[in-house]
Amino acid sequence: MITSIFKICDEMIKSCDIDYGDLKSQNIKNDFFEDYTNTRLVNSFFFNFAKLQDKIGAKLFRQVLYDLKEIDDKNLPMIDILNILEKLEILEDLKDWDTLREIRNSLAHEYPFDIEERIENIKLAIDGYKTLKEIYKGIVNFYQKNNTLFK
Repeated sequence: MITSIFKICDEMIKSCDIDYGDLKSQNIKNDFFEDYTNTRLVNSFFFNFAKLQDKIGAKLFRQVLYDLKEIDDKNLPMIDILNILEKLEILEDLKDWDTLREIRNSLAHEYPFDIEERIENIKLAIDGYKTLKEIYKGIVNFYQKNNTLFK
C-alpha cells in the first residue's frame, strides 16, 4: 500500500516539475494568457499541485504514521495527524501545511478573467510547490529511517 502511494506521489512530482520548470522560465505578465498554451500550462500545474497535495495529506501522512505505529486509527482528524507530524519533526511548522491549503483554496476559487489574481496565484503556487516538495522529502526520509522494510 505505502509503496504505491510513494510511486504515485513520485509520478505527480515528475509532472509538476515539468510544468514548474516551464512556468519558472516564463515572464508572467498580463499578456502571458494571450497564448492559450500558457493557460493550459498553468491549468496543468495547478491540477497536479492540487492532486499531489491531496495525495500527501489524505493518504500518505496517515499511512506513514499508521505503518510506523505512531497511530492505530487512520480516521483521526487532520489536525491530530498534523500535530503528530510536527511532534515527530516531519513537518517543521503546521503553518506550512495551512499555507498550502490556503493556496489550494485560492486556486479553486479564482476567476480566470481576473488576470492579476491569476498571476498572484501562479506565484503563490510556485512557492507552495517548493514547500510541498520539501514536506514530501521529509516524510520519505523519515519513513526510510524508521522502517527497515522500506526499499
